[in-house]
Amino acid sequence: MVKDAVQEQLAAARRTQILEAAATVFAEKGFHPATIRDVARAAGVADGTIYNYFENKPALLLGLFELMSTRARQNIDPASLAGLSQREFIAAYLAHPLRAFGADNFEWFRVIVSEMMVNPELRGRFSAQVLEPMLIGGEAAFGRWATQNGDSGSRLKLRVRLLSSLILGLLLQRVLGDETLEASWAELPELLADLLLGGLLEGFGPQA
Repeated sequence: MVKDAVQEQLAAARRTQILEAAATVFAEKGFHPATIRDVARAAGVADGTIYNYFENKPALLLGLFELMSTRARQNIDPASLAGLSQREFIAAYLAHPLRAFGADNFEWFRVIVSEMMVNPELRGRFSAQVLEPMLIGGEAAFGRWATQNGDSGSRLKLRVRLLSSLILGLLLQRVLGDETLEASWAELPELLADLLLGGLLEGFGPQA
């Protein structure tokens, strides 16, 4: 059993090593010009080793997104969400995915999004393996908060999807090169919480 556990840890470490190499290669060369051999060289492994973990380049892309999503979820402490006000909870909930796509990871996300737009297989796998689990996690987090705070939790699934759409919209707008969003990225969770709870014009001066 100990040997199996060690082997699993080594395999997970090698998988992460390959994904981080792929991220660097895709960001530098672009997804289509890059080859499996390029990724293998960057990772310091044989070409065939890549195929022991990933069936093709689209699988590498999906694995890269899953890695970023996993790291973001690991930063979420369920206990830290207990006792928060509605505004604090929304800001904390939004902060995790937006932080996950900060400066260090955003070029990776840019490559993934551009390929998903033209690759139906990757879109389908992204929806089933990344987006759906994220929605389920969001529903669980909102459900816990609602129970702890006497919220009815009505239309819970719709609430989560609206917030997810907001996050994806911001990511897409940043992909398109919005410098204002990029410059204020760290402030967005707090600003969004204020906008969602206070109304669009709250804090923006006198209303017309």
